[in-house]
Amino acid sequence: MNSGETSEPGKDSPPSGKTTLLEELLELGLRTDFLDFQLIVLTLLAGIVALFGLFLNNVAVIIGAMVISPLLEPIYAGTVFLAEGDVRKFLEHMMVALVLILMLIIVSAVITWVLSFFVPLAVTPEIASRLQQQDISAVLAIILGITAIFAHKRGFIASVIGIGVAVALVPPAVVTGITILLLPTRIIDALSLTLNNIFGLFAGMLIAILALGIGPRSDVKKKLTRKNVYLMLACVVNLLIIIWYSLSI
Repeated sequence: MNSGETSEPGKDSPPSGKTTLLEELLELGLRTDFLDFQLIVLTLLAGIVALFGLFLNNVAVIIGAMVISPLLEPIYAGTVFLAEGDVRKFLEHMMVALVLILMLIIVSAVITWVLSFFVPLAVTPEIASRLQQQDISAVLAIILGITAIFAHKRGFIASVIGIGVAVALVPPAVVTGITILLLPTRIIDALSLTLNNIFGLFAGMLIAILALGIGPRSDVKKKLTRKNVYLMLACVVNLLIIIWYSLSI
């Protein structure tokens, strides 16, 4: 480039010092749009730790499972891709999250079945607390979802999200697996809480994205992104209403 040539700011390069949420996410190196061995093993280990914590009625052990759980990552990453207008990537991440949760439920049921041959299993207070009607849990999940986006923007994603948000995902999924063996009539209760938390997190993240105006730099793509985000937010709100209604029946 000649010394007299100048480039228009924002045309060929992003504004100085300003990055999108997607660029920040990619810098973290999170790859949760496909299942890999480490992601599966870490999820299953978190589920096993949570299961023993629930049967031992040990809050500290349950919290340990929450900390190591990677379940939040695909939900978070998928929401960021949706904000950038990449629906295909969003669906890939959501599929990974759903498969991991399904694996947690199945493995928890299998381990519970095996343990029942060796030790008497009881429904502890920690298990029972996740079978109660807890409409407030969805509100908490929404707040944590909002926190996830704001924490990322402030650079606190590892400390706040890793501990604070994962709390809402692992134990209910594990309890769902436990109820298959011990309380089959309460499966819907446990599953409803799991779905409450997932959709609540998703809704909270979308609310934060809308509040912060996060999206692509391109004005055209940004309009498409807003349409996608509003549409998905409407879907999530409707799903939450359905879940709350089902809990009140």
